[in-house]
Amino acid sequence: MAEIRLFDAHNHLQNYPGETDPQKVLEKDCSAGVKLTLCNGTNPGDWKKVLDLAGRKGVFPFFGLHPWFISKAESGWLELLGDFLLRAPSGVGEIGLDRTVNTDLNEQEKIFRAQLQLAKRLKRPVSIHCVKAWDRLAGILKEEAPPAFMLHAYGGAPEMVKKLAELGAYFSFNAGLMDSKREKLRQALMTVPLNRLLFETESSDPDSEARRSGSQGSENPGVAFPAANSREGYPLVEVIRAAAAALAQSPEALGELTWRNAEIFMGELFPGYLKS
Repeated sequence: MAEIRLFDAHNHLQNYPGETDPQKVLEKDCSAGVKLTLCNGTNPGDWKKVLDLAGRKGVFPFFGLHPWFISKAESGWLELLGDFLLRAPSGVGEIGLDRTVNTDLNEQEKIFRAQLQLAKRLKRPVSIHCVKAWDRLAGILKEEAPPAFMLHAYGGAPEMVKKLAELGAYFSFNAGLMDSKREKLRQALMTVPLNRLLFETESSDPDSEARRSGSQGSENPGVAFPAANSREGYPLVEVIRAAAAALAQSPEALGELTWRNAEIFMGELFPGYLKS
């Protein structure tokens, strides 16, 4: 069987506990089949950490100002963001809109648009966070037309999928698919065009319950899709298993499909040594 290649569409590797060696985490991920992870910054205070991690094999950096951290941004943050984006092949993220935080939504929109415009000018892919602002988000995306964008940890209604897909969206899903109470999320998954589908860990804690609930257990790691019910956890494997069950696909086929989607999403920025 061909080597399994999995793509983690959204992670915050820079936020792992200080005593955790990111290299060991990456090696464990690689043994589970994960060959590329998108590490997302959230504010100017963590962009340098993300840039440092980008020197490691299998890590691709995204830099952005998240709506939760707008108050941390000082004057000149946008120019600084542009500088980081030019220091390495990279994307823009995590950015977006969130109605559940105290920051005024108009201010969020202003900052979101500025980053979308920067991404468009530099031809960079975008990773987007959205909570309870889907119609407003769709309107902004239609006007700004970023070159490539994913909706990370998609949580919108199934009915929004078609509208967003027509704007060019990729949709990334995480371990929420394994929650038996989230039937609407699985319905949304089944509405997404297969060529726009991605999966993610959205993890910054290597010892999280989600990570422990996954699987790595193959005697020949990375050759066959990791076996279920192993004590060694890796959440991306289980996210893909849950999605495969809902979509009546094999996990192997779905993993390979999303790898090809990742190549298209990232375009010329996809690492050459990993291209099919």
